[in-house]
Amino acid sequence: MKRGSLLPLGICLLALPLLAHQGKKHPPIEAAKAKVDKVNARYLKRIKPIFRKKCFDCHATAARLPWYAKIPGPKQLIRRDMREAKKHMDMRRDFPFAGHGTPLEDFDALEEILKDGSMPPLRYRIMHRGAALNGEEKEAILNWINASRPLLTIPGKEERKN
Repeated sequence: MKRGSLLPLGICLLALPLLAHQGKKHPPIEAAKAKVDKVNARYLKRIKPIFRKKCFDCHATAARLPWYAKIPGPKQLIRRDMREAKKHMDMRRDFPFAGHGTPLEDFDALEEILKDGSMPPLRYRIMHRGAALNGEEKEAILNWINASRPLLTIPGKEERKN
């Protein structure tokens, strides 16, 4: 095969992706983005204010650290706890959260935390009265999760919890 005869083949191969969608957007991706945007809109309206008040000190950026965060020992413990919290669920940006889980795994983790009351940790609650979620806040978060989960679940791909 002559060197020049590869040119038309190369042009065809480069043009194929352009012809495949004929300038149209990919419908499944656009639909998925719209669903995530809908979940985020609900999050911004009702849930983010709760998380800002109750969770952002560790899972986002603390507005201000307590006075004892300047003392060696507590300072390192606080910084470590904040780093660890963000590794699990980083709320510095809106939904979907960053961290090590998928949005559906984040919903599962949030649900478990709401049921067992493990957040915030006891040592945090001791120093921060009113840091735990109240019943109304828990209910709002659960309602958001329950309304959002079906939007993010791919039909036929649901994970079953045992």
